[in-house]
Amino acid sequence: MAAADRRAAILAAALEAFSSSDFHETSLEAVAERAGVSKALIYEHFSSKRELHAAVLETYVSELLRRVIGAITAAPGGGQRLRGGADAFLAFVEERREAWRMLVRNPEDPGVAASVARLQQEAAAAIATLIEADAPQGDEAPRERQLAIEMLAQQQVGALRALANWWDDNRDVPREAVLKMLMEFAWLGLERLSRGERWEAESPV
Repeated sequence: MAAADRRAAILAAALEAFSSSDFHETSLEAVAERAGVSKALIYEHFSSKRELHAAVLETYVSELLRRVIGAITAAPGGGQRLRGGADAFLAFVEERREAWRMLVRNPEDPGVAASVARLQQEAAAAIATLIEADAPQGDEAPRERQLAIEMLAQQQVGALRALANWWDDNRDVPREAVLKMLMEFAWLGLERLSRGERWEAESPV
């Protein structure tokens, strides 16, 4: 087996191992057994369990971001871009459930937290670009407008992540139904904002 193929087999086995139990409970012996290689061979590719864990995280964070940003870039308009990016995100969760669980299982772990933070930051940046392209220029100062766009983008990413977690526990729900609900929540609100509508607090009775 070529070195690249051995590395890929080790990463795939590590994904299965780390997604079925947390970092501290997973041993390199368990990874080696799943991959059908020796523990010594793992050390030829990764200097430690922490490095292997980080490599698995990076592999799937990069894949998820590539899918989402690619879908947003390829779509022609605002609503289609949001739908395309959300569908790419949900497709990843559907097809890579073990990777998704690994990303959200132990967010307090420093390695996982850093990867999740990168994922949230880059996804939010992509959505902010989408919102900025479609948002009308109002009377607010540039800094206020930018802050509003950043907050909206963070809300969208947070909602998508929470919905994906819920969906992972409710596998019988079709992806299209999850996507439809997300669009009704996210796009309808953004569309009203793009028309200039703003929320006004009601006066206390």
